[in-house]
Amino acid sequence: MRTLTKIKVTDRCTERLLSGHLWIFNNEIKSIDGLYSNGDIIAVTDKRGKFIGKGYINDNSKIIIRLLSFKDEPIDKSFFKKKLEDAIKYRISLGWQMEDSFRVVFSEGDFLPGLIVDKYDRVISLQILTLGIEKRKEDIVEILKDIFMPKAIIERSDVEVRKKEGLQPKKGILWGEEVNKVTIILNGLKFEIDLLEGHKTGFYLDQQENRKTIEPYVKDKRVLDCFAYTGAFAMYSAKYGAKEVVALEDSGKIFDMLSRNIQLNGFENIIKPEKGDAFDWLRERYKKGEKFDCVMLDPPSFVKGKEAMGGAWRGYKDINLLGLKLLNNNGYLITSSCSQNVSPTAFLNILHDAANDEGCMLQLLENRSQSRDHPILLSMPETHYLKFVVAKKVDL
Repeated sequence: MRTLTKIKVTDRCTERLLSGHLWIFNNEIKSIDGLYSNGDIIAVTDKRGKFIGKGYINDNSKIIIRLLSFKDEPIDKSFFKKKLEDAIKYRISLGWQMEDSFRVVFSEGDFLPGLIVDKYDRVISLQILTLGIEKRKEDIVEILKDIFMPKAIIERSDVEVRKKEGLQPKKGILWGEEVNKVTIILNGLKFEIDLLEGHKTGFYLDQQENRKTIEPYVKDKRVLDCFAYTGAFAMYSAKYGAKEVVALEDSGKIFDMLSRNIQLNGFENIIKPEKGDAFDWLRERYKKGEKFDCVMLDPPSFVKGKEAMGGAWRGYKDINLLGLKLLNNNGYLITSSCSQNVSPTAFLNILHDAANDEGCMLQLLENRSQSRDHPILLSMPETHYLKFVVAKKVDL
């Protein structure tokens, strides 16, 4: 067996790794002892040669090494099988059942950087973001087949970030039946999911637990659901007793799925789907004097990198300001940000700025994050990306 290549890292990097961070950047390498091919497993040491951990390397990426283990153990198929089994046991311990739909693996949050696995009924959808995981895809697919015995395994690695790893985006059926759509049931509600063309891997599972908290804020209320996508927040609002829901979605193909999901759940008399750009639609309705008792905002990420923070701040402030303008006094603003580069504190500051401009105050009622099947590592702030806030609008 070839001797494992050893890579020494800087003191600053060592300190960060020993605190539980999993990334090593290309400017943190002190020396390389041995040869490697991109995607290989290597050993990481401090400058004195003391073992820190093992991970995979790719010098095409700014993040040159991602750690998989802080133990000196083999990184083989058995290793990945145990990691996957541990991730599933964690979800089961929190109440998910094997037949449910949930996130099985959340990349660094489950100590498997570069791998995302979602389960939709009897279909597994995986997303591979890095070369180190790409080279082990065959093993991972075999393990998932053995654990879940799914109807199909689909790959949704159609993301631009793969190019930073020297990989091209790709998607398709990896194994099993030719299936591109599936209907799942969450809390008694039905959702049709486009597994090959939908956002992310098909559905926003990260809001799954947050949706179950909205009942007191939507019951008997007139509700606006902006960026409705396939209608999850709108559907939960109707389930929880909203008297009227307007579900706003811009994309034509997604709008058709939104309309079908409304029909699947028999909410045609409660939910009205509207097609349009959220910023333009909100401005137009504000000019007409339209008001809602609850406004829900779940926009896509406005930040693609730290360099875009200024524009993102303005985007989040503008959309929340518009939402507040359409909100009745004592109404509820339910708003989210999925931009990892916008911290929870920054998001609250954005909402405060929007309230100042509107001439109102906000009482913070709920300050939540992503669902527990998307675990956050305190040692890796990068895993804490979703902000979910419920606030009550109070007139000055």
